[in-house]
Amino acid sequence: MQKILVIYYTQTGQLKSALDNTLHPLKENNQIQIDYLEIKTKKAYPYPWSYIEFFDIFPETVHGVPCELEPIQLNKNENYDLIVIGYQPWFLSICVPINSFLQSEEAKSLLNNKPIVTIIACRNMWLGAQEKMKLQLKKLNAKLVGNITFVDRSANLISLITVLAFVLGGIKEKFMGIFPKYGVSDMDLKNNAPIFGNIILNNLQKNNFDGMQQLLIEKDAVIIKPNLMIMEGRGRALFPLYANYISKKGTQGSEKRRTRVRIFGIVLPTAIFILSPIITILSRIAPLLLYKKFEKEIHYYANIHLKDN
Repeated sequence: MQKILVIYYTQTGQLKSALDNTLHPLKENNQIQIDYLEIKTKKAYPYPWSYIEFFDIFPETVHGVPCELEPIQLNKNENYDLIVIGYQPWFLSICVPINSFLQSEEAKSLLNNKPIVTIIACRNMWLGAQEKMKLQLKKLNAKLVGNITFVDRSANLISLITVLAFVLGGIKEKFMGIFPKYGVSDMDLKNNAPIFGNIILNNLQKNNFDGMQQLLIEKDAVIIKPNLMIMEGRGRALFPLYANYISKKGTQGSEKRRTRVRIFGIVLPTAIFILSPIITILSRIAPLLLYKKFEKEIHYYANIHLKDN
């Protein structure tokens, strides 16, 4: 009997749906045992979020500041053949609950020398979060063997509107009757996710994950758009500066920093609306001028190794 541990955090259930659909082929196999570990915070994050609460978590997310978690309920003597980590990026970083777990003593023992598959469900920008995930896993002596991403396939500006309606208003269906439903499409979950699951199953049964990521890439488990790669690169450069700017006025929840949080909450969506069309045009030109550089970057982010610093 082979054993899999699934570690995840979800607020709305979208990530759990992605996990369930991906792992369905493995659940159907009676030679595989799947255990779930849902990460829960001592102080639950709200859903839907208020405007201030949503943007106030930004500095701590970017800086990787952990929060308090509920005690881990798990048999520490279990020996798992594979660990799946399901998470969402927050502000181009690992969401706080999962990042908090990765900094825990439990993670040190559970993930040590284990093969890891990450499964991401998000709007569309996950490259920076996965880079931080790679770094955390390296610190934990864990081996990343696969990454699967589920994204909202709507255009960037449309998905920005629908994600804000989703996280701030709890609107899951069509916003204003005009914009499409936010999130990963049901077609992706029903049709594509089990394909990825079968690839994991085949490699697990062979007890060999070498080359698995390439198989996942060939089945479109990872799709990288040049315009989003460029935009996210700018964000990853600027976000630490904004995070420092807000943090100088206090910690999360501090009244003293609320003005700066409000400013950031206006600046970020405005910047995306202004820059998105410009970067889309640049993303069509730049690859023609810098073809080899773009191909190298796309290949790197689609794969599982970490750049040497």
